[in-house]
Order: sequence, then structure tokens, then C-alpha cells
Amino acid sequence: MEIPSAHARYEKAWHQYLRELVHHPGLCLARYLRYKHVDRRGFEHWMYSNGYSVQAAKERALALTMDSVVPDAPAPSSFLPVHFTERQDEAKQRDDILTGVSVTFPDGTVVSIRRGSAPSVVSFLKLYSSEGLPCSD
Repeated sequence: MEIPSAHARYEKAWHQYLRELVHHPGLCLARYLRYKHVDRRGFEHWMYSNGYSVQAAKERALALTMDSVVPDAPAPSSFLPVHFTERQDEAKQRDDILTGVSVTFPDGTVVSIRRGSAPSVVSFLKLYSSEGLPCSD
């Protein structure tokens, strides 16, 4: 039986960590290496020499997680994608289209609007801040 080199063991541990990271975004590398009985200092040296970064890996895993959100599946609590479609003739008539709008409310909620008309964005903001709702009394 051939014993794999340190490079091969580290490569295997890195790929396993990346797979686990997709399912558990907060997974700590040091704990994972301890669980797999891999020398942390040697592994970190190997990562540095190969240009790997835990932060970049976590960002990629988060992006993969966000891309794989299925519209019918429950969305994560911090991200709710909303998609509206409009007829072609209405879209061509609008000259007041806003793109890339990002709003942070006083309660800490961040809303990003990819594309929308100015009246619909204002209407949404009024609705969210309860200015646009009639009094229930």
C-alpha cells in the first residue's frame, strides 16, 4: 500500500472542506482539520504556497448557495428574491427605469432592487415604512 504525499493529503482535505463549506458556510477550517487529523500549520503553509484562501472559498460557497436557491423552496431568512414580469409594451413605454437601487432601512434591513420604475420603487418604500397603508381604526 502506497502512502500518499502530504500534497495529495492536503489537496484531498481542501476539496472535502470545500464540499462541506457549501452545506455549512460557517465551518471553521481549524476545527475541520483537527477533525480530519491534518496538521494545521503544514496545511496553512500548503494553502499559502498554492494561493488558496479560506475567505475566498467561503465567498464562493456563499455565492453557490445563493445561486442554487430554487424559487419554490423556502429562501434563507436574510434573502428573499422577488421577481416580477411585465408586458413588453409597458416596458418599452417607461423611461423612468431605475437599476441597482440599494436601500438600508433604520431597522437594519437592506433591500436591493435590480430593476424597477421610479413610481414602483417609491411605492414600495412607502409600503415598507407603512406610510402608504390606510389606518386600520
